Amino acid sequence: MSLDSPIQLHFEGEESDEQVLIVLRAHPITNLGWILMTVILILLPFLGLMSLFYRPAEDIQISLTTTSIAFLVWSLIILGFAFQRYLHWYFNIYILTNKRVVDLDFFGLFHRQVSQAHLLNIQDITFSKAGILQNFLDFGDMNLQTAGTETNFEFRNIPDPDNNQKHVLSLLRQAKSQSLKTNGV
Repeated sequence: MSLDSPIQLHFEGEESDEQVLIVLRAHPITNLGWILMTVILILLPFLGLMSLFYRPAEDIQISLTTTSIAFLVWSLIILGFAFQRYLHWYFNIYILTNKRVVDLDFFGLFHRQVSQAHLLNIQDITFSKAGILQNFLDFGDMNLQTAGTETNFEFRNIPDPDNNQKHVLSLLRQAKSQSLKTNGV
């Protein structure tokens, strides 16, 4: 990832001379839990139907229409859950531009939160990788502490947090050197 070449991404509130340099979202492996849960829950009714085949036909009191409608409703609920989880992963992004840090948090179809801070207000950047899975697959958390009362940023489960920390530090150095040049120091 080169900080010299801007990414062709635009977001709401972007300034005209602002360039997106880094876009991060949670590592794709973090989706594994809800994907497995979705597959299991979709297959669950089939297991129930298979148990009905081992009973005598006169003992079964459920019509095929009722069973089909129940399965369709169940599938719709499970697929809705899966779609919401995918949207949550896809739209929770962290953007670093040549001027600021933007954290877009997606909570639901009609609820989002946008936090931002100027690069010059960032004072400390730390990262952590905890556990075998995060170390083996190289993902973890990166925290950006800001000055004063501004929001602190917590980038959760991002890929390659140590390298991304180096990129952000380099971006901060560039922003501070440009600030010094424009202030005539």
